[in-house]
Amino acid sequence: MTDAVGRPDAGRIPPRPTEPPQPGPVPVSVPAAPADHPPRWAWWVIGIVVPVLGTAATLFAASSKENGSASPPAGGSTVPSASASRPVGTPSVSATPSVSATPSAPSVAPLPGPSSASPTPSTVPDLSAPASYQPHQGKWGIAPPICGQTLLVDLDTGVSTSAEPESAGESAPPGATATAELEYRPDSQGCGLSGIAPSSTELRSVTGRQVGVLRAGQPQTFESCRAAAGTGFGVVPMGRSTAGERGLVLGAALCSVTDKGSVAMAVVEEIGTGKAPAAGGRLITWSKG
Repeated sequence: MTDAVGRPDAGRIPPRPTEPPQPGPVPVSVPAAPADHPPRWAWWVIGIVVPVLGTAATLFAASSKENGSASPPAGGSTVPSASASRPVGTPSVSATPSVSATPSAPSVAPLPGPSSASPTPSTVPDLSAPASYQPHQGKWGIAPPICGQTLLVDLDTGVSTSAEPESAGESAPPGATATAELEYRPDSQGCGLSGIAPSSTELRSVTGRQVGVLRAGQPQTFESCRAAAGTGFGVVPMGRSTAGERGLVLGAALCSVTDKGSVAMAVVEEIGTGKAPAAGGRLITWSKG
């Protein structure tokens, strides 16, 4: 009990106890990220960039295949590219589309075809002659004779005429052969019952004329032809192997010293087949000037 009412004595009132501090939220310590670990935002970037790169690589591989930039290997199997087999979300590895080079077929030279045998070209005639002779060029020819007629050839001019012998197989009358060097007629046994086309013919020189064969391949000159005229011609069955054996073939020449003293060379450039073949070619005559 106090002695008096009034202000309390400060020395007798104990001090107010101090309130303990109230506990607050304890801060959480966040461990620092390692130095070699990428920041958190980098993972967001990688998560976006990687799918984009994967999609782009897939589209590139598909477009390359459509454009033919990559051809499949032999056998028809297709090798998948690295970008096509990579799952979405994995880091992109530089994938180069595989290109298999298809070897080109080796070039093969065409095989040579069978060569057609061309006839031996005839010797080009030499027109030179002694000063007393003048060369002339023309044509000669004989047609197949018919039964009952004889074909006569004048080698001075190349003109052919026909005459009728007195009987089959006989020579033409002497008047008809006065200017002729060759006589082409049916054989004496060649007409038979047909009366038109002879079954065999013969070519001979007119009686008294110098006619011979200049063989194929021999020089066709004035001197060689005059020498061949003196070898004789005789009777040559036409349309048989005998004509070839006697030298009457392509490239040969019938040479004669004519009734006018000229040297005539009838080159055989055409000759037919059959029992009564025709013949002909160039005619070179060296006549006296």
